Amino acid sequence: MSGLISYIGALADDLSVVATKVAAGSLDDIANQTAKSLSKTAGILIDDTATIPQYVSNTAAKRELPVIWKITKKSLRNKALMIPIAILITYFAPWIMAPILILGGSYLAYEGTESLAEKLGFIKAHEHAHDHSMPDTQDLTAAEDATVNSAVRTDTILSIEIIALTISSVATEPLATQLGVLIVVALIATFAVYGIVGMIIKMDDVGFYLQEKQNKLYQAIGSLLIKGMPKVLKTLGWIGMIAMLMVGGSIIMHNIDQLHFLSSFANNLPSILPLLMELFITPVTLAIVVGILIIAIKKLTPFQA
Repeated sequence: MSGLISYIGALADDLSVVATKVAAGSLDDIANQTAKSLSKTAGILIDDTATIPQYVSNTAAKRELPVIWKITKKSLRNKALMIPIAILITYFAPWIMAPILILGGSYLAYEGTESLAEKLGFIKAHEHAHDHSMPDTQDLTAAEDATVNSAVRTDTILSIEIIALTISSVATEPLATQLGVLIVVALIATFAVYGIVGMIIKMDDVGFYLQEKQNKLYQAIGSLLIKGMPKVLKTLGWIGMIAMLMVGGSIIMHNIDQLHFLSSFANNLPSILPLLMELFITPVTLAIVVGILIIAIKKLTPFQA
C-alpha cells in the first residue's frame, strides 16, 4: 500500500513538473505573439490615442476623467464581445476576416481623407461627418452621453481592426495562445490608450495646479503646460489623421491580392526610399484615393442621414 502511495506521489510530482513547463511555454508563446501583434496594431493604437482627446476636450473639467472612464468601460465591453466572435470566425469562417479588415481600412481611409480635406480647407468644418464638440443642449447628462457615444463609435471601429489584425497574426497558434494574446492586447489597447488620453486631457489642470506653487520653476512648467495644451490637441489631430491614412491604406493594400504589387514595386529604388514608400507614401496615397472615392459616392448617394 505504501508503495502504491509513493508511486502516486511520484506521478503527481511528474505531472506537476510537466504542467508547469507547459504553462511556462504557453506564457512565453503568449508574450512573444503579443509583442508581434502589438507591432502590427501600433498605428491603430496611435490613431486611437490621438483621436479620442478631441471628443473629450470640450467636456467640463470636473467631468473629463469620468467621461474617459465611461468610454474605457464601453471599450472593454466591446472588445470582450469581439474576442469570442473573432475566434469563432477564425475557426468556422476565416474568409470573413479579410472583408472585415478591408471595410475597416476603408473607413479609416475615408475618415483620414475627410479630416485632411477639412484641414486643407476643401471641406468646411461644419460639413465634417463627426461633430467633436459638445451638443447644443442644456441637458448635461444627455450632452455627456452623446460625447461618450461618439467616441465609442470611433473606438469600436478601431477596436474591430485591432482584434482582427491580432487574430489574423495568431490564426495558426493553439486556441489557448490565441485567447491569451487577444485578452492581453485588448487590455493593453484599452488601458494604455485611455491612460494616456487621461494624462493629455488633464495636462492643463496640472499646469494650473503648478502655477499656484511658490516655486518659479513649477510656475514656469505650469504656464508651459497650459499654453501647450491647444497645440498638443492640434498636433494630435494631425497625428491621428496621418495614422488613419497609413493604417487604412496598409490594411487595404495587404488584404487585396491585386494591390500586393504596391508594396514591392519600389524595391529597386535607392537608399531608404523602398521602406518609405511601403510604410508611408504608398499606403497614404492609396488611402486618399479610396477616401476620395467614398466621399464622392457619399455625395452622389440620394439618401443621406
